[in-house]
Amino acid sequence: MSYGKFLLYNVVGGCLWVAVGTVAGYFFGNIPIIKNNFTLFILAIIFVSFIPVLIPVVRGMLKKKVR
Repeated sequence: MSYGKFLLYNVVGGCLWVAVGTVAGYFFGNIPIIKNNFTLFILAIIFVSFIPVLIPVVRGMLKKKVR
């Protein structure tokens, strides 16, 4: 793939990603349960983001206990 084609796909993809994120945030932010419990939803998103990091850590701790 040429650099020009890669650059085009990269710019278009980035613009679409930002547009979809903005529109989704607007619509999800107007749902009453999310609007009233915004802090709880932010904390849930942070917690879910840490799960992929915690899984290997917990597996490593369990392997050490077995030995």
